[in-house]
Amino acid sequence: MTEILIRKAEKEDLPAIQRLLSTYFLDIEELEPEDFVLAEREGKVVGCAALIRNTADEKNYLELHSIAVHPNLRGKGIGARLMEYLINTVEEPETPGTPALELYVRTTAPGFFEKLGFIRMQDSEKLLFWEDCRKCEHFEKCAQHSMRYFRVS
Repeated sequence: MTEILIRKAEKEDLPAIQRLLSTYFLDIEELEPEDFVLAEREGKVVGCAALIRNTADEKNYLELHSIAVHPNLRGKGIGARLMEYLINTVEEPETPGTPALELYVRTTAPGFFEKLGFIRMQDSEKLLFWEDCRKCEHFEKCAQHSMRYFRVS
């Protein structure tokens, strides 16, 4: 496989990010292109991912907003490389006694995240982090798994 470059996105990358996210019906709402990291092959964007800072009940946390890899290139490690880049470049909190990194995701692909060291959370824990889950009429039949990644210093 041709070399894959992982890099921070720039404003000019917006159309490529939107195209890729739309493949999976994902949005870029409230995000700037600079919030994303990209996987690039031969000058073309073939993957992207973004973290957001979120708050629930006065707890600040990081959440994976979205991750997408071109359908023809799935299963080739690009998504894992994007996640590893994000995990390894996040600035650690300065609060003593807190994990060096704590990251949350809701996903329909829990196996992918388990390979990266995420652990599944109980469905009831979704209610602690995501307000939209509290209000969702489909909560009992939700296909999304909540997962947590953490690393201590």
